Amino acid sequence: MPTSLRDLLADPALGLTPLVEGDIDRPIRWVHVTELADASPYLAGDELVLTAGVWRGRGTSALDFVRALETRSVAGIAYGLLDAAERVPEALIRACRDEGVPLVVVPVTTPFIAISQWFVDHLANEREAEVRKTLRLTQDLIAAADASSSDEALRSVARLLRQATGRDAWISDPSGRVLARSGSTEHAAAGAARSAVDAGQRAETVSDAGSPWLVRFLRSRSRTTAVMGLAGTEDDLVVRGRLDAALPVVGLVFARERAIRESERRLAGELVSLVLSRQQEAAEARLVTYGLDPAGALLAIVCAVADGDRSLTAAEDWLARAGTDGVVALRGEELYAVLDASHVGSPLEAGSITAGLVKDAGAIAAGVGAVSPGLGRLRRSLVQAQQACELARRRGGGTVLSHELAGSHALLLALQDEDVIDAFRDALLAPLEDYEQRHGTDLLATLRAFLASGGRWQQTADELTMHVNTLRNRLGRVEQLTGRKLDATSDRVDLWLALESSAARPPRSLPASRLD
Repeated sequence: MPTSLRDLLADPALGLTPLVEGDIDRPIRWVHVTELADASPYLAGDELVLTAGVWRGRGTSALDFVRALETRSVAGIAYGLLDAAERVPEALIRACRDEGVPLVVVPVTTPFIAISQWFVDHLANEREAEVRKTLRLTQDLIAAADASSSDEALRSVARLLRQATGRDAWISDPSGRVLARSGSTEHAAAGAARSAVDAGQRAETVSDAGSPWLVRFLRSRSRTTAVMGLAGTEDDLVVRGRLDAALPVVGLVFARERAIRESERRLAGELVSLVLSRQQEAAEARLVTYGLDPAGALLAIVCAVADGDRSLTAAEDWLARAGTDGVVALRGEELYAVLDASHVGSPLEAGSITAGLVKDAGAIAAGVGAVSPGLGRLRRSLVQAQQACELARRRGGGTVLSHELAGSHALLLALQDEDVIDAFRDALLAPLEDYEQRHGTDLLATLRAFLASGGRWQQTADELTMHVNTLRNRLGRVEQLTGRKLDATSDRVDLWLALESSAARPPRSLPASRLD
């Protein structure tokens, strides 16, 4: 504890006697001897001023002397008697009382040097004690880092910080999720953590609902990995020092956790590679380590993601909460998941599981493979999920598609290069579009209706409410403009695919030269 005037008064060896009461518990920064009329230029504040009143003989009043000292907010005045018969001037007593400055008497038998020496000794002892406390705290923090789990280690660090500072403490991840706390309520800690994350890495203090917090940001690889906070923001160097002492220990815990996580992620990625490369024996052994039965039902999901690391972390958290065995892995911009499907009874349930993963991982799109009856069919399920994911990604908007589209021409179109598809479409349909814009006919709609009916003339004419001869004339114009024959199966397929590829494409803007 800092030295105060009360400590000096309590030592009988000094023989100090209080004359004017005041805040005698106020910490003393230093002891300063002066006989100047105005010593304020040489003070920093919170000093105990020792004086023998020599300034009185120079025409300085007691009130002026005290007021000059009070401009520096001194901790008190100690008046030293020069002989046994001397008394403290009444004017000085009144001035100290009026200004609220504590005043004590120093007996003739106590030289000023004794008070200075007493203060220095106590200051040294105080600092030594503080060093010892800091050393013990550091040792305890290092021991805490050796805990069996990261969660336990962080809880121990928060508890030690509260014991060492007397203030509530918390540790959070960059998202603002509280990982450990001690003393504060969950709500207060969570609010302070979110405020700290929002405040940015340059903030030293944050406020949650009016409650101030002192914060520190832990960085690794130019990214924030953790945020720590202590209740209160008073300028206490000891408290700040202890918070700073805990920072590298928390960094050590996170570094160890990161090393373990990266190793586990590498093994998860290898599992997916083993399955795709048909290394069955090695893949079987790896599946077992994730609690998956190589002979049991397995569900494959592939998600397209924008921020791979963040999505993978979120997916790992989702898997932990889902309460099911499985593994998630990141390969490029795709997130792979292989899950125990023994409880999946329908495609609807598989879609529901996938939707949960997509939401938590912030995926752009996702594809679901068929439930595999064991490791032997898992590769096919993964490939199906890949293909469905690619189609879903092109549709956008967080689309989730099932492997059942694998047998659809829509999947074949979606997997082709867009420029190739556009060239194919324009080669067949551009002449029809040009003709429609010049003559106001409906050749494209007529062609689509005819192909959708399976080439049935009368049925198509009835659907379009026109005479069958009118239909023949229109489709004859289609054949003339496209150079294709509607009685040829291959030409019908080409025209149908061209129409399908244009369904999601905005209308073309024709050059002015083609509108005359």
